[in-house]
Amino acid sequence: MKDKISAVLFISLGIFFLVGALRMPRMTEYGKYGAPGIVPAFFSIMVILLCTIMLLRKKKATFTDSRISPEIRKVESQRLLLATAIFLIYVLLLGKINFIVLTSTFLSAISIVFFRKKFILLVLSSVGVTVGIYYLFARVFLLPLP
Repeated sequence: MKDKISAVLFISLGIFFLVGALRMPRMTEYGKYGAPGIVPAFFSIMVILLCTIMLLRKKKATFTDSRISPEIRKVESQRLLLATAIFLIYVLLLGKINFIVLTSTFLSAISIVFFRKKFILLVLSSVGVTVGIYYLFARVFLLPLP
């Protein structure tokens, strides 16, 4: 049930942003591929498509919330609070610290909090994802990152 509510909510948001993206100018001095609405429209379509798939997929058996022990709830609540604090620190430091350093540290911290797997693998994948994002925005989209 929660998946269906989330899917409908995000489909609605995707449609809202798609309409906004389609209202942006279609031609610029850089040509039709330099239009500011291309990337938001692409991401909006992806959100709509993926949430539609989530909405239509076959529902698997799930357990009810009442079966979760109080200890697990406490641990999960602590992890949620820690993740929220990490997100807030990231947002507050964004632009004040180098993007690659801050984002790599942020992704590593979140990965360690939620996955608790091999530390070196998490750090290397975080750095790789960050460099990939930086390259995509700086070289492909020609958008500077903080």
